[in-house]
Amino acid sequence: MITPIHGVRSIRTKENHMSAFSLTEVEILDPEGAQRYAELTQSAVALYGGRFRVLAAEPVVAEGDWPAEKRVVIIEWPDMERLRGWYDSAEYAPARVVAETALQRRLTFLEGVDAPEAAEATVRRFYEAMRTGDTSVADEILAPAWEDIPLAPGISAGPDGYRQTVAFLRAAFPDLRADIEDILVTGDRVAVRVLARGTHEGEILGVAPTGRAVEFRAFDFHRLEQGRIVQSWHLEDFFGLLAQLDTPSTVTV
Repeated sequence: MITPIHGVRSIRTKENHMSAFSLTEVEILDPEGAQRYAELTQSAVALYGGRFRVLAAEPVVAEGDWPAEKRVVIIEWPDMERLRGWYDSAEYAPARVVAETALQRRLTFLEGVDAPEAAEATVRRFYEAMRTGDTSVADEILAPAWEDIPLAPGISAGPDGYRQTVAFLRAAFPDLRADIEDILVTGDRVAVRVLARGTHEGEILGVAPTGRAVEFRAFDFHRLEQGRIVQSWHLEDFFGLLAQLDTPSTVTV
């Protein structure tokens, strides 16, 4: 639910997690075979968390020589382990067979350095769904065993619980938005200070809709592994929210 706002502070320190890249220099020998290779490869790449960054592009040569018939493919991976896993996998094996006759290529593996911006971008996508209601990104940004700490009563564990939470919040506040006021990235951790705003049009914390415009802050800490969030600790100012709804503070939160 990230709506960028002026003056947001974004603080980053050294990031330990390293991404990886596969670089392919390729010449097409058989166009039909190349198309078949591309179809087989895309699903296998997605399965192992790869993302195409350059797809069969013709390089602009600044220095040196480059054969006119060669193209470049660059795929980014969460880490070298995922990259090697993809290359040796049963899912990619049929594509490798096709490539033997359809392509002439040189494939290299490179280890990169994940900029802190990558972790920040993942966490920002976590909040964006709260604004849009689109939780299709859940399996991309959250690990299958993602932990929501503390887990609210009646909410499932894992990405399904994230979808339920977003649906619950947007039922209570259909125009919900969350502005990130501070974000701090250090190693595999991302800390966030969020200001949530919305109109109270659905029941929340046992309080019937009031139609009032409210706002409340949340403080969240996320831990990431291989480019996805594995744990999220959170603390919301629900007492401040209840005060805006003129609800006695004896309500259990």
